[in-house]
Amino acid sequence: MTPFLSSTQSSEMSAGDVFASFREFQGVIKGLSKKELMRRNWLESPEDYASFAYAFFKLPFPEQPTLFRKSENADENLLSIWEARVRTEAEHSYMSDLPSEFKGLRREDVREIASLSVEPEVVRELPAVLRKFGIILIYVYALPGMKADGVAFHLPTGTPVIALSLRFPRLDYFWFTLLHELAHIVLHNDHLVAPVYFDVEAVEGTAKIERSANRLAKESIVSRKSWRNCAPRYDSSDEAVRSYAAEQGVHPSLVAGLLRKESGNFTRYCSIINKHDVRKMIYVHD
Repeated sequence: MTPFLSSTQSSEMSAGDVFASFREFQGVIKGLSKKELMRRNWLESPEDYASFAYAFFKLPFPEQPTLFRKSENADENLLSIWEARVRTEAEHSYMSDLPSEFKGLRREDVREIASLSVEPEVVRELPAVLRKFGIILIYVYALPGMKADGVAFHLPTGTPVIALSLRFPRLDYFWFTLLHELAHIVLHNDHLVAPVYFDVEAVEGTAKIERSANRLAKESIVSRKSWRNCAPRYDSSDEAVRSYAAEQGVHPSLVAGLLRKESGNFTRYCSIINKHDVRKMIYVHD
Protein backbone atom coordinates (compact mmCIF):
# COMPACT_ATOMS: atom_id res chain seq x y z
CA MET A 1 0.00 0.00 0.00
CA THR A 2 1.29 3.43 -0.90
CA PRO A 3 2.19 5.61 2.12
CA PHE A 4 0.58 8.61 0.43
CA LEU A 5 -3.05 9.66 0.45
CA SER A 6 -4.35 12.60 -1.53
CA SER A 7 -5.24 15.51 0.71
CA THR A 8 -8.79 15.98 -0.51
CA GLN A 9 -9.56 12.28 -0.33
CA SER A 10 -8.20 11.97 3.18
CA SER A 11 -10.37 14.77 4.53
CA GLU A 12 -13.84 14.39 5.92
CA MET A 13 -15.35 16.75 3.35
CA SER A 14 -18.87 15.88 2.22
CA ALA A 15 -19.60 15.06 -1.42
CA GLY A 16 -21.24 18.48 -1.78
CA ASP A 17 -18.17 20.23 -0.38
CA VAL A 18 -15.90 18.31 -2.73
CA PHE A 19 -18.08 19.23 -5.74
CA ALA A 20 -18.19 22.90 -4.74
CA SER A 21 -14.42 22.92 -4.29
CA PHE A 22 -13.93 21.27 -7.68
CA ARG A 23 -16.08 23.94 -9.35
CA GLU A 24 -13.97 26.63 -7.71
CA PHE A 25 -10.84 24.78 -8.79
CA GLN A 26 -12.09 24.70 -12.39
CA GLY A 27 -12.59 28.46 -12.27
CA VAL A 28 -9.01 29.01 -11.18
CA ILE A 29 -7.66 26.59 -13.80
CA LYS A 30 -9.49 28.46 -16.57
CA GLY A 31 -7.42 31.53 -15.74
CA LEU A 32 -4.15 29.67 -16.28
CA SER A 33 -2.39 29.35 -19.60
CA LYS A 34 -2.70 25.78 -20.84
CA LYS A 35 0.26 26.45 -23.14
CA GLU A 36 2.29 27.36 -20.05
CA LEU A 37 1.13 24.25 -18.18
CA MET A 38 2.02 22.06 -21.17
CA ARG A 39 5.46 23.66 -21.37
CA ARG A 40 5.98 22.64 -17.75
CA ASN A 41 4.76 19.10 -18.54
CA TRP A 42 1.87 19.52 -16.09
CA LEU A 43 -0.52 18.68 -18.94
CA GLU A 44 -0.07 16.43 -21.96
CA SER A 45 -2.58 18.36 -24.08
CA PRO A 46 -5.06 21.26 -23.73
CA GLU A 47 -7.81 18.65 -23.18
CA ASP A 48 -5.88 16.69 -20.55
CA TYR A 49 -8.68 16.76 -17.98
CA ALA A 50 -7.33 13.68 -16.20
CA SER A 51 -4.28 15.63 -15.05
CA PHE A 52 -6.51 18.47 -13.89
CA ALA A 53 -8.60 16.05 -11.83
CA TYR A 54 -5.49 14.42 -10.38
CA ALA A 55 -4.17 17.86 -9.39
CA PHE A 56 -7.47 18.63 -7.69
CA PHE A 57 -7.31 15.54 -5.51
CA LYS A 58 -3.85 16.59 -4.38
CA LEU A 59 -5.04 19.98 -3.14
CA PRO A 60 -4.48 20.67 0.57
CA PHE A 61 -7.87 20.41 2.26
CA PRO A 62 -9.17 23.28 4.43
CA GLU A 63 -8.89 21.49 7.78
CA GLN A 64 -5.09 21.63 7.54
CA PRO A 65 -3.79 25.11 8.38
CA THR A 66 -0.93 26.57 6.37
CA LEU A 67 1.65 28.74 8.09
CA PHE A 68 2.07 31.33 5.39
CA ARG A 69 4.21 34.45 5.35
CA LYS A 70 2.88 36.27 2.30
CA SER A 71 2.30 39.59 0.59
CA GLU A 72 -1.23 40.97 0.87
CA ASN A 73 -1.97 40.32 -2.80
CA ALA A 74 -0.86 36.67 -2.81
CA ASP A 75 -3.35 34.40 -4.60
CA GLU A 76 -3.95 31.45 -2.32
CA ASN A 77 -5.69 29.49 -5.09
CA LEU A 78 -2.51 29.59 -7.16
CA LEU A 79 -0.55 28.53 -4.09
CA SER A 80 -2.85 25.56 -3.53
CA ILE A 81 -2.40 24.39 -7.12
CA TRP A 82 1.35 24.87 -6.91
CA GLU A 83 1.45 22.98 -3.62
CA ALA A 84 -0.51 20.13 -5.20
CA ARG A 85 2.11 19.88 -7.93
CA VAL A 86 4.90 20.06 -5.35
CA ARG A 87 3.39 17.20 -3.35
CA THR A 88 3.01 15.07 -6.47
CA GLU A 89 6.67 15.56 -7.43
CA ALA A 90 7.86 15.03 -3.86
CA GLU A 91 5.95 11.76 -3.54
CA HIS A 92 7.27 10.57 -6.91
CA SER A 93 10.81 11.47 -5.83
CA TYR A 94 10.37 9.54 -2.60
CA MET A 95 9.00 6.41 -4.26
CA SER A 96 11.48 6.36 -7.15
CA ASP A 97 14.59 6.74 -4.99
CA LEU A 98 14.13 6.38 -1.24
CA PRO A 99 16.09 9.10 0.59
CA SER A 100 18.21 8.39 3.63
CA GLU A 101 16.33 8.26 6.92
CA PHE A 102 15.95 11.76 8.34
CA LYS A 103 17.76 11.91 11.67
CA GLY A 104 17.68 15.66 12.21
CA LEU A 105 19.51 18.67 10.85
CA ARG A 106 21.97 20.82 12.81
CA ARG A 107 22.92 24.46 12.51
CA GLU A 108 26.40 23.31 11.54
CA ASP A 109 24.91 21.31 8.67
CA VAL A 110 23.15 24.39 7.29
CA ARG A 111 26.38 26.36 7.46
CA GLU A 112 28.18 23.55 5.62
CA ILE A 113 25.49 23.53 2.94
CA ALA A 114 25.80 27.32 2.57
CA SER A 115 29.53 26.93 1.91
CA LEU A 116 28.68 24.94 -1.23
CA SER A 117 27.48 28.22 -2.78
CA VAL A 118 31.09 29.05 -3.68
CA GLU A 119 30.50 26.97 -6.82
CA PRO A 120 27.38 28.50 -8.43
CA GLU A 121 26.44 25.46 -10.50
CA VAL A 122 26.18 23.28 -7.40
CA VAL A 123 22.48 24.19 -7.45
CA ARG A 124 22.00 21.24 -9.82
CA GLU A 125 23.55 18.86 -7.30
CA LEU A 126 21.79 20.08 -4.16
CA PRO A 127 18.82 17.66 -4.38
CA ALA A 128 21.31 14.77 -4.18
CA VAL A 129 23.22 16.49 -1.35
CA LEU A 130 20.08 16.96 0.74
CA ARG A 131 18.86 13.39 0.12
CA LYS A 132 21.87 12.27 2.17
CA PHE A 133 20.36 14.20 5.09
CA GLY A 134 16.97 12.56 4.45
CA ILE A 135 15.49 15.75 2.92
CA ILE A 136 13.77 15.95 -0.47
CA LEU A 137 14.52 19.14 -2.41
CA ILE A 138 12.56 19.86 -5.57
CA TYR A 139 12.32 22.79 -7.94
CA VAL A 140 8.86 23.70 -9.26
CA TYR A 141 8.47 26.98 -11.18
CA ALA A 142 6.08 29.50 -9.64
CA LEU A 143 2.80 29.95 -11.48
CA PRO A 144 2.45 33.42 -13.07
CA GLY A 145 1.28 35.86 -10.40
CA MET A 146 2.14 33.58 -7.50
CA LYS A 147 3.78 35.25 -4.49
CA ALA A 148 5.74 32.49 -2.80
CA ASP A 149 9.37 31.47 -3.08
CA GLY A 150 9.59 28.31 -1.04
CA VAL A 151 7.73 25.91 1.19
CA ALA A 152 8.73 23.29 3.75
CA PHE A 153 6.55 20.43 4.97
CA HIS A 154 6.55 16.73 5.85
CA LEU A 155 5.35 13.85 3.72
CA PRO A 156 3.10 11.39 5.59
CA THR A 157 6.25 9.28 6.05
CA GLY A 158 7.78 12.10 8.11
CA THR A 159 10.32 12.95 5.39
CA PRO A 160 10.97 16.72 5.22
CA VAL A 161 10.39 18.34 1.83
CA ILE A 162 11.63 21.70 0.58
CA ALA A 163 10.31 23.11 -2.69
CA LEU A 164 11.66 26.27 -4.33
CA SER A 165 9.63 28.18 -6.91
CA LEU A 166 12.60 29.98 -8.55
CA ARG A 167 10.46 33.10 -8.93
CA PHE A 168 13.62 35.16 -9.45
CA PRO A 169 16.83 33.98 -11.16
CA ARG A 170 19.33 35.56 -8.75
CA LEU A 171 21.83 33.40 -6.86
CA ASP A 172 21.50 35.39 -3.62
CA TYR A 173 17.72 34.96 -3.71
CA PHE A 174 17.99 31.23 -4.33
CA TRP A 175 20.40 30.64 -1.49
CA PHE A 176 18.65 32.75 1.12
CA THR A 177 15.34 31.03 0.33
CA LEU A 178 16.91 27.59 0.59
CA LEU A 179 18.74 28.42 3.84
CA HIS A 180 15.53 29.91 5.29
CA GLU A 181 13.66 26.66 4.60
CA LEU A 182 16.52 24.57 5.98
CA ALA A 183 16.43 26.75 9.09
CA HIS A 184 12.77 25.80 9.57
CA ILE A 185 13.77 22.13 9.54
CA VAL A 186 16.45 22.82 12.17
CA LEU A 187 14.29 25.01 14.40
CA HIS A 188 10.66 24.11 13.73
CA ASN A 189 10.60 20.55 12.42
CA ASP A 190 7.66 19.65 14.67
CA HIS A 191 5.56 22.38 12.99
CA LEU A 192 6.04 21.10 9.44
CA VAL A 193 2.97 18.88 9.45
CA ALA A 194 1.41 22.04 8.01
CA PRO A 195 3.30 23.65 5.09
CA VAL A 196 5.35 26.73 5.96
CA TYR A 197 5.49 29.14 3.03
CA PHE A 198 8.07 31.87 2.47
CA ASP A 199 7.74 35.05 0.40
CA VAL A 200 11.10 36.81 0.23
CA GLU A 201 9.45 40.12 -0.69
CA ALA A 202 7.13 40.18 2.30
CA VAL A 203 7.73 42.83 4.93
CA GLU A 204 9.39 41.33 8.00
CA GLY A 205 6.56 40.49 10.34
CA THR A 206 6.31 39.64 13.98
CA ALA A 207 6.02 35.86 13.58
CA LYS A 208 8.68 34.40 15.83
CA ILE A 209 9.35 31.38 13.62
CA GLU A 210 10.00 33.64 10.61
CA ARG A 211 12.39 35.89 12.48
CA SER A 212 14.33 32.94 13.85
CA ALA A 213 14.50 31.24 10.42
CA ASN A 214 15.77 34.45 8.82
CA ARG A 215 18.34 34.85 11.58
CA LEU A 216 19.71 31.34 11.16
CA ALA A 217 19.77 31.70 7.37
CA LYS A 218 21.82 34.90 7.71
CA GLU A 219 24.18 33.38 10.29
CA SER A 220 24.74 30.46 7.93
CA ILE A 221 26.10 32.95 5.39
CA VAL A 222 28.12 35.23 7.67
CA SER A 223 29.17 35.00 11.29
CA ARG A 224 27.32 37.42 13.55
CA LYS A 225 30.54 38.70 15.12
CA SER A 226 32.31 39.47 11.85
CA TRP A 227 29.21 41.03 10.26
CA ARG A 228 29.05 43.90 12.76
CA ASN A 229 32.25 45.49 11.51
CA CYS A 230 32.94 43.81 8.21
CA ALA A 231 34.86 45.74 5.56
CA PRO A 232 31.94 46.08 3.07
CA ARG A 233 30.10 48.22 5.61
CA TYR A 234 32.75 50.90 5.11
CA ASP A 235 33.99 50.05 1.64
CA SER A 236 31.17 49.65 -0.90
CA SER A 237 33.41 48.33 -3.67
CA ASP A 238 32.74 44.96 -5.32
CA GLU A 239 36.24 43.89 -4.32
CA ALA A 240 35.47 44.41 -0.63
CA VAL A 241 32.41 42.17 -0.99
CA ARG A 242 34.38 39.47 -2.79
CA SER A 243 37.17 39.56 -0.23
CA TYR A 244 34.81 39.31 2.75
CA ALA A 245 32.80 36.54 1.07
CA ALA A 246 36.02 34.56 0.58
CA GLU A 247 36.74 34.94 4.31
CA GLN A 248 33.28 33.61 5.13
CA GLY A 249 33.51 30.79 2.61
CA VAL A 250 30.43 31.70 0.56
CA HIS A 251 29.70 33.12 -2.89
CA PRO A 252 29.97 36.96 -3.09
CA SER A 253 26.36 37.29 -4.25
CA LEU A 254 25.12 36.04 -0.87
CA VAL A 255 27.00 38.81 0.94
CA ALA A 256 25.92 41.38 -1.65
CA GLY A 257 22.30 40.31 -1.16
CA LEU A 258 22.50 40.79 2.61
CA LEU A 259 24.03 44.24 2.17
CA ARG A 260 21.35 45.29 -0.32
CA LYS A 261 18.56 44.05 1.95
CA GLU A 262 19.99 45.73 5.02
CA SER A 263 20.62 49.09 3.30
CA GLY A 264 17.44 49.06 1.22
CA ASN A 265 19.54 50.00 -1.81
CA PHE A 266 18.86 47.34 -4.43
CA THR A 267 20.87 49.09 -7.15
CA ARG A 268 24.18 48.16 -5.52
CA TYR A 269 26.43 45.27 -6.59
CA CYS A 270 24.45 44.49 -9.74
CA SER A 271 27.51 43.04 -11.49
CA ILE A 272 27.81 40.48 -8.67
CA ILE A 273 24.11 39.84 -8.13
CA ASN A 274 23.18 39.40 -11.80
CA LYS A 275 26.18 37.39 -12.94
CA HIS A 276 24.49 33.98 -12.60
CA ASP A 277 21.00 32.87 -13.65
CA VAL A 278 19.92 30.03 -11.36
CA ARG A 279 17.00 28.99 -13.54
CA LYS A 280 19.25 28.52 -16.57
CA MET A 281 21.70 26.49 -14.48
CA ILE A 282 18.97 24.19 -13.15
CA TYR A 283 16.98 23.84 -16.36
CA VAL A 284 20.05 23.60 -18.53
CA HIS A 285 18.17 21.80 -21.32
CA ASP A 286 15.09 24.09 -21.35
